[in-house]
Amino acid sequence: MAVIPAAKALYLCEEVDAEGGMTNLYALFNALRPHNYPHTHPSFACFAQLIGGLGRVSFHIDIRRASDSQLVHSTNVLPLQFPDRTTLLQVAVNLEGCIFESPGVYLVELYCDNAWVADTTLLLREVIR
Repeated sequence: MAVIPAAKALYLCEEVDAEGGMTNLYALFNALRPHNYPHTHPSFACFAQLIGGLGRVSFHIDIRRASDSQLVHSTNVLPLQFPDRTTLLQVAVNLEGCIFESPGVYLVELYCDNAWVADTTLLLREVIR
């Protein structure tokens, strides 16, 4: 039986890489100011540290407009394997071509086995004219 993990952290950034046994997050952010709307953001990464899971667990990321819970983007469902409850997994998902129709607060949500695990907010700011 699989056990759903807990998230120690959930971050948005421009790039994630692993080098020399260390994970590097570049250009952390929680807000964007597009030049116009609708805005298609070319790519960014969602990074999570997950612990306490056990067995094979599926995960995916949803992005929803906070004001009305409208689904904006969803990733493919991917598998994770937790050999024991003390294993910490670092997961990075590249999100490409997300379309934001309007300014406002969006929720970037992490689900494991279709159960909510964590979220973070992304503020899409008004266009300055």
